[in-house]
Amino acid sequence: MTYKRFILFWLIASAALMAMGQQASFSLIQPRNVIEGRNFSLTFRLADGEANPPAAPQLDGCTLLYGPSTSTMQSTQIVNGRMTSSYSVDFTFMYRADKAGTVKVPEVSVSSNGQTLRSRAATFQILPGDSNAQGQGGAGQSARPAVSPDDPSTQTPGNISASDLLVRVSFSKSSVYEQEPVVATIKVYTKYDISSFMVTTQPAFEGFLCEELPVTLETSMEHYNGQNYHTAVLKRLLLYPQKAGALSVNSGKYDVTIVQYEQVNMGFFRTARPVEREVTTSSNAATLQVKALPEPRPAGFSGAVGRFSVSTALEPELMRTNEASVYSYIVKGTGNIKYLSDPDVQFPAGIDTYTPKNDINAVVTAGGTNMSGTFRTDFTIVPQEVGNFTIEGTPFVYFDLESHKYETINVPDMPIRVLRGNSAAAAPQQTAIDHKIEDILHIKPTELAKQNTELSYTYNKTFYWLLYVLVVLVFIGVVFVYRRQIRLDADVAGRKLAKAGSVATKRLKSARAEMQAGHTDAFYQSLAKALWGYISDKLNIAPSQLTRENVAGKLEAYGLSAEQTKGVLEVLDECEMARFTPQHSQEEVAGLYDKATAAIKNIEDVKKR
Repeated sequence: MTYKRFILFWLIASAALMAMGQQASFSLIQPRNVIEGRNFSLTFRLADGEANPPAAPQLDGCTLLYGPSTSTMQSTQIVNGRMTSSYSVDFTFMYRADKAGTVKVPEVSVSSNGQTLRSRAATFQILPGDSNAQGQGGAGQSARPAVSPDDPSTQTPGNISASDLLVRVSFSKSSVYEQEPVVATIKVYTKYDISSFMVTTQPAFEGFLCEELPVTLETSMEHYNGQNYHTAVLKRLLLYPQKAGALSVNSGKYDVTIVQYEQVNMGFFRTARPVEREVTTSSNAATLQVKALPEPRPAGFSGAVGRFSVSTALEPELMRTNEASVYSYIVKGTGNIKYLSDPDVQFPAGIDTYTPKNDINAVVTAGGTNMSGTFRTDFTIVPQEVGNFTIEGTPFVYFDLESHKYETINVPDMPIRVLRGNSAAAAPQQTAIDHKIEDILHIKPTELAKQNTELSYTYNKTFYWLLYVLVVLVFIGVVFVYRRQIRLDADVAGRKLAKAGSVATKRLKSARAEMQAGHTDAFYQSLAKALWGYISDKLNIAPSQLTRENVAGKLEAYGLSAEQTKGVLEVLDECEMARFTPQHSQEEVAGLYDKATAAIKNIEDVKKR
């Protein structure tokens, strides 16, 4: 009994010591947008500390109903003999949103263990109510209340109007210059819960260079066109328009399964039963006005738009004949850095140059509105003559989006000095040998060597002609391989087809790593990317044409059976559905991974007739 008490005392003391050693923190759980007239909660969390409840903050346009209510959470774990524990207290206040507008939550402080902890300030929106409060219903049907996204009792079975579910494509700017970045957002607006969402036709962004931006699966409440909606971002793209004029984005099509709630009378009480309904919706066709860059365009302008700086470097700086050096032309800045052209650097006579090599390091800026980074061009040069030379600086011309003017960066000339490189050493002459050295003597021809002076020509021997034939055969082989490589390089679709399996394997490994790490959202994104990319490369389908109908037809034409084609489409559908059904068991995730692997194997096993 004493031994058990000792163990219990040791566990309690260890947990107390660890809790004392952890740093206490006090934070605000970010409130979501709320509709005017609704009740909402505001929660503050104290972690690894103890404190009295804070005073309720005053919120403009809101009325405090009650609070704070407290809830605690404590956990202790022992893994490999190491104990970890956590303790937190949530203080929750209940308010009523009285007036639409922006609400600022001030800093709130508590005193814990002799120190003052403060939460951060935050803001959220109180959205106005829907502009149409009248009921819905057609001829012969009783009117039902207007659908509210935060009230399931209004989401009763019935017709779904175009204003209840829509997908919208929007641009961050209404008018831009050529090569000026603009963000396109595809967002779904819904008043109902969504159980599945499948893209049948993606909007095509013709005339743009596109960079896909990361998106989160979080939903929020927004007020749009007089209505309140649950919204979720489906895709965000950073676009660089390539030509002037009105560039249009065609509409996409989507198959959506929404959830309505049917009221069921259970006798003593009523309950709501979910009823699924399949609908098809289309996104709008958005248009962006693109302005042409001002004329006349200065000499040396090659399409750079943004703000940049330029530097040059030479490595090594001391040059020698027949030895290679690297002249680097380095452009840094923000803009279409990823799509710049090689500079036209003129090197002096007497210096051989080779094909330049590009090293591009570009990342999306904070907020995802542009790209910044480095565009480096390395020229390998080999001087052939000794002397002093000058590499003339090549000006860099770009269009500045802030001043709306062309700017020229003058690059200074770079003087270089070329010394004579190392050459083959001359044959040493025979010199006198120290008389003290007795074990090394000059090489002298013997009488026998003098007698063997008959000339013997190599071309009279058999091995010479065999070697000559071998060289000719090797040359023919090299020419054949070179011409074959040229044909393969020209066949872009063929190269994608040949590498489709290996590329899909790498992407599947990435998805498997996300699955093993428990990152379910990242797993579904990686798995969908692997399968869509594999089908695009294997069947030679452009990304903008990847629809269920095109994929199904191509797979059957390629040689897959109807059952195998259905399996591939099911995997693609489940990946799309996962964006709106985030709760999945580990068995479902592993099963979907196995289905995707089997689908790719079935396609690889087909021999095209």
